[in-house]
Amino acid sequence: MHTGSGKRLLLVCFGAGLGIALALQTAPAFAAVRADDVAATRAYLHADVALISAEQAELGAIAAAVEAKAGAIAAECPSALLYAPRDAAFSELGEEASSTVFFAGVAPENPLLLHFAGAIGHLSFGNRRLTQLVRGEAAEERAIATLALPNVCSDIAAWKMSAYAALPQSAVGILDRFSAIESMESVGPKEEDRVAVIKHLLKTYEDPAERRALKRIEPVEEEIGKRLRAAASTAGSRLAAALGVSSL
Repeated sequence: MHTGSGKRLLLVCFGAGLGIALALQTAPAFAAVRADDVAATRAYLHADVALISAEQAELGAIAAAVEAKAGAIAAECPSALLYAPRDAAFSELGEEASSTVFFAGVAPENPLLLHFAGAIGHLSFGNRRLTQLVRGEAAEERAIATLALPNVCSDIAAWKMSAYAALPQSAVGILDRFSAIESMESVGPKEEDRVAVIKHLLKTYEDPAERRALKRIEPVEEEIGKRLRAAASTAGSRLAAALGVSSL
């Protein structure tokens, strides 16, 4: 992407609140850096910045989706956990409920995540580990975007029908999928954050202008994550109260 002789300029504009333009230029190739690596880096950064821009514009929809899902569960089965035993199954159902609320907030981004995954999933670098990490990120985004959220109230009802003896298979299955997605975020024996490792490795191929521009958008990316977690936490607390427990 964006290969050829001479310089090319790509401006990726954020929403009105940001007012930042990222200038991506084809830098002179370093002696040890392949032109293909520079081009792949440029493609990754373009897709990443476009995703962050779009996510910022969706913040309102994200918060609304979280509240809507929590409200829907609360309305469907109020006080459903009031008399449930506080055991391991209770904790697992609480995890199902809170994770469902969280991923409901991601739902407005699903088309964006699929587009991002498609843009980076084919990229290849001279660094084999970097290629694997980027393709792993694409796989994670696809898994999130295609995740079918469970019927939490149905799973609670099935647990109750078993006299609280065992969780239904539907609950076990979705918890496994949530766990699999979470495990995809970390790599290596030290369980490092994969995206952070990717961005560290990409620095080899970035030019100084790109690094300065990327530093300017890092706070924006952090704010998006912070807003989603805060919305999910607030909605989760309200849902817990509605289900008759102190916390999920």
